[in-house]
Amino acid sequence: MKKDLNFVVKLTTNCPANCMCCINRQKEIKFKNENNSIFDITVFEKICIKIKKMGATYVCLSGGEPTMVSNIDEYFKIAHSNGLSVRLNTNGWGVTKEKIAKWLSLGLEQVVLSIYSLDRNVIRKTRGNEALLDKSLEAAEIIKNHKKENDFVFIIQTVIMKQNYSEMSKLLEFAFFNKADLFWTSYLEDAINLSEIRMEKKDIENFKRETIPKMKSIIEKHISNTNHKENLKFNINKLYKQEYDDYIYHDTDFDCHWLGVHLTFYPNGTIYPCPGHEYFSSTCQYNINYESIDDFLTLDSLNKNVNNKPHNCKYCPQGIFSDIIINENEIYKY
Repeated sequence: MKKDLNFVVKLTTNCPANCMCCINRQKEIKFKNENNSIFDITVFEKICIKIKKMGATYVCLSGGEPTMVSNIDEYFKIAHSNGLSVRLNTNGWGVTKEKIAKWLSLGLEQVVLSIYSLDRNVIRKTRGNEALLDKSLEAAEIIKNHKKENDFVFIIQTVIMKQNYSEMSKLLEFAFFNKADLFWTSYLEDAINLSEIRMEKKDIENFKRETIPKMKSIIEKHISNTNHKENLKFNINKLYKQEYDDYIYHDTDFDCHWLGVHLTFYPNGTIYPCPGHEYFSSTCQYNINYESIDDFLTLDSLNKNVNNKPHNCKYCPQGIFSDIIINENEIYKY
């Protein structure tokens, strides 16, 4: 079955956080010909019209932190009017009960909430803004309450780092408590360059010896279906099951599931054909004048990216970490 087309629009590169895992993204994107501008709404409408014709079913609003865009409702309205559902990637900064209700009425179908820790000191160290913890916790509570009466997918996402790997069991419990449908435990994408936060061999051994058993016990506590329970424990066992020399995750012949189906759009006209660019200095990019977006956005253009694998692809762990699907009834929307 062909993976759905995945288009991500960075409404802004501005963000209240200063995450350690985003150091290279800040250097390559936020502070390079960008000036934290807002994505032009007329260009966004053109993109929505084109990707719908290409067969897309949704568009992802991301950042930076997209909820910092004061007129974000208008982007939801445009996507909705063009028959697209919306996925929202957020750290929870601008999430309120009223806004979530409004966005749900305008086609919000997936909410991805990034939480790296439940410890205030760890948040201060890894995300640079202690207030972000309170915002994220409030957002999780709001989203949980809306799920009682609305049909949408809630995903809690984290990045495994040296500073937070021991908290993965707590974050998994947090995901269950807040009625999340999935728990994304992503490997640190730029481990090769970010020595301060990447897990070394001793950290990986501690993670496998101490944290994974705790995660499996949480699955035992919350999941009653035997097959589902065993599948989840199988996926948890796969976390860091294999060690990778020099943080090389792929050989040059690997089949990347993103190339040919994905584009990320930035306000300044930079477009990337894969999500891994956010953590690497990637030459695999386009720089266009958005006035010519109609000519650029075609299925033929997408297909040209399938074999275009830059050197740094080998350091990207996309496709090797395992998602923890808490609510198997929502898999069809994943």
